Parts: sequence; structure tokens; C-alpha cells
Amino acid sequence: MRPTIMRISTDTVAANARAIRARLPEKVRMMCVVKADAYGHDAARTARKLLAAGADAFAVAIVEEAEALRASGIESMILILGGACEESLRQAVRCGASQAVYTPAMLDILQDEAEKSGLRAKAHLKIDTGMSRVGVRGMDDLKALLHHWRRCPDVEMEGAFTHFCVADTDPEFTALQNARFGEALSAIRAAGFDPIAHAAATSAMFMPELQYDMVRPGIGLYGSCVKELAGEIENAQTLSTYPIRIQRIAAGDTVGYGRTFTARRDSLIMTLPIGYGDGYPRILSNRASVLVKGRRAPLVGRVCMDMVMADVTDIPDASLEDEVVLLGRQGGERITPDELAELAGTIPYEIMLGFSSRIPVEVID
Repeated sequence: MRPTIMRISTDTVAANARAIRARLPEKVRMMCVVKADAYGHDAARTARKLLAAGADAFAVAIVEEAEALRASGIESMILILGGACEESLRQAVRCGASQAVYTPAMLDILQDEAEKSGLRAKAHLKIDTGMSRVGVRGMDDLKALLHHWRRCPDVEMEGAFTHFCVADTDPEFTALQNARFGEALSAIRAAGFDPIAHAAATSAMFMPELQYDMVRPGIGLYGSCVKELAGEIENAQTLSTYPIRIQRIAAGDTVGYGRTFTARRDSLIMTLPIGYGDGYPRILSNRASVLVKGRRAPLVGRVCMDMVMADVTDIPDASLEDEVVLLGRQGGERITPDELAELAGTIPYEIMLGFSSRIPVEVID
């Protein structure tokens, strides 16, 4: 078995959820986002831990994720956030999941499946307030959809929601989106519906004017992007391996494809059995560090498909027996998804989700 492994602590995710729950008003419910296998953290195990930590509901992206949660014993509200084809809409009804809805055609399919199956369909009306992704846009279309909804008595409007696109960077546009959502809610309630209202994801969940009835923490559950909880939440992934070679090279020698690193001194180079074939981003070549004996060692040379090299000259007692951490904590040092994302010019979501199935995963709780 290869020595490279991803260890996941769902207890850490649960602790993060408790920290978030403690900052929310008691009346505000918490819909925990566990799409994409809980951002790479094992959705079924994570959801069970989140229930104990105060989760009221869950959100996923596709119906297959909702079905997997149901199969694992999760009975709480599950919202499918994305759009769906006809069969996916029918599957949502059959597994008791709520579906984001924004067209009359979607309502018709849900109504038809509810009649055929004898089950009540549930839906959350999605309002496009400026993301321009999915959702009903504009008051005329909204009123037409609400009128159509009355013809679908077996489809419960369980919720109504929107999604802010720049809540962490642009308060003016976020206020505009919020005003549009408020207008939409007024029209929805005037039409006789009384849904759960929710709008805020991680970046907006502590803004009182954006909390409504429920918030949707996502990336924050997994330890990133919550400045209000800096020092209180932790990343839950630890990616580690063991060296396969440690070799001394002379000053002037080069390392890796393209000879992008030249040693300025006699150096000790450690080779690790992980690369972009495992999802470790190639763009981190000559940028990122790894942890050896609790100390940072810079990557040198290009990230290969199956290997990376690190300069451990300043850690002269490094050996083949040392566990090396590429993501996570070791001693007093830690490498976070946020750090790697900044170096890679991306977002921590992509780092958390980017590792391939070649890396075995172990839940350590």
C-alpha cells in the first residue's frame, strides 16, 4: 500500500459547526452544505456528525447525493440546489428531497410524479437576484410562476432562496441583491405562500440583515473563509506521505523537468511519492512547502505526475522514516487549503476537492 494518505476528521467538521451555531441567533436554522461528498470529507459520516452539532437541514447539488444521504439514514430536510433533468426531478420526489425550482415545467414534473407516486413533492423557489446562474428573474416571471404553482397542489413550497455572489467583497451589490430578494419574498407571501427564507452562505451568515430564517454554511464547516471565527475553526483534512529518496546534490545542480530549480548551495533533496496525478496542483511547483519534523521545506523543481521534490537542507536529520505533511498540521506549523489556494491562484474549495481517487482516504475519528 502506498504511503500517501488523506486523513479526514469529521469531529473537526462537527466542532466547526458548533462554533458557527454558537454565533447564530437561536431562531436562525442551519442548513449545512454537504455537496461534492461534503467538500471531500465523506458526506454520510459528516452529515451524521453535523446533526449532533446542530444541523437542521442539508444541501446537496444533485439528486444522487440526496439519495446517498437518505440511504445512510439521514431523515432531515435535504435541498437539491442545482437544476435537474426530468428523471432527476422525479427521483427527488421519490427520495423525499426538496428540489430548487424556477420554471413552470419543473413544477409540472414534480406535480406529475407526486400524483403517480402518491408522495408529496417539496420544492424551494430559487430567485435569481444577480448571480445569473439559475433561478426565476424579474417580477413578471415570478408572478407567472406563482400563479402556475397554484395549479400544482401536491408540490409544497417548503422554502424560497437566493444566492449572493459577492457578499465577501461588494456590500453595495449584496445590498441590491438582498433588496431584490425582499421584494420577491413580499410577492411570494402576498400570493399566499409561507416558505422558509434563506439567502446567506458562509461569507454572509453572520450578517443579521441577511440571515432570514436559515443560513447555509458550506466552506466554513470545513475550516476556511470565516474571518469571524479565525482561530476557532480548523481544517479537517491532513494529506501526508513518506519520502522515497533523500539525495545530496551539489551547488549548481538542477532539479526536475525543465530544470526550473538550480541549487545555490550543496543541498539535500527529498523525493515524495505524490504529484498532479493525485490532484496535487502542478502550479505549486517552486511555490509551496511541505512539513518535515514540524518545519517547512520548500518544494523545488516542477511537480511531476507522481512525484515532488523538497529541499530539506535545513532539516539535516530528515530521514525516510519521517512522515511529511503536504496539507494539514504538524507540530506548531500548518499548511491550509487557503494557503495552497493563494499560491495556486484559486480558491480553497478547489484544493479540498481536487485530490484524486489514487489517494486512499481514512476517517480518523
